[in-house]
Amino acid sequence: MSKVIGIYADTFNGKVGQSFAYMQFFSQFGYVRLISTSDNLENIVNEIDMLVLPGGADVDVSTYYAIPGIMDSRANQHYEYLDKILIPQFIDARKPIFGICRGMQRLNTWFNGTLNQHILGHHQGENRESTRQELQFPSIDNRYYINSMHHQSVDILGENLELLCYSQRAYNCYSSERNVQEWRIYNDKTGVKISHGEQFPIIIEGFKHTELPIVGVQWHPEEVNCEYSKILINELLNNE
Repeated sequence: MSKVIGIYADTFNGKVGQSFAYMQFFSQFGYVRLISTSDNLENIVNEIDMLVLPGGADVDVSTYYAIPGIMDSRANQHYEYLDKILIPQFIDARKPIFGICRGMQRLNTWFNGTLNQHILGHHQGENRESTRQELQFPSIDNRYYINSMHHQSVDILGENLELLCYSQRAYNCYSSERNVQEWRIYNDKTGVKISHGEQFPIIIEGFKHTELPIVGVQWHPEEVNCEYSKILINELLNNE
């Protein structure tokens, strides 16, 4: 039986829906069901096999007790509302959640992690080729490339969240909230920690929960039909 993939519907131009890229990408894994604030939200956990938290506006800073930064955009109130209703339901049911960009960041703050509120000098915009980054892994040698398009990122990982992959900090890329000395680094003996000097600062690109079927990725797999993302999604669905 085909899986049912539930993804948040956005509001734009007087319509409620989702982009063609999201619909096409997730249709590889089953039937795609759009979820809006008008749905019967109390029963959706019983109707779908995996919840997708898509990219979008910045996460509300109140979810990680931060002061709004001057570069923060307005939060998507529809997504924020759906988060509060659906994330705990899927956690309690131990059903898969897959977060993309903003979705990954919200999962991180859900588990009491924090965010870098603005990354100056990071690749963004319409030039998709300039966003290409090679993923780095703690334990595998496979080579995957992603499109790193975001202005916020995970800072401190949330409770029970484990690093899956990261990318090297781009040249001249730094946080407006802290000195570059406080960027995260990765070491295979110590894991992720605060850097002391220029010791290969990183951007956390992917994590998983150590006990729950939850994965977050910073990039946009729907834009490039990302092979590594498909591996992660299939693992979530096959273990569901």
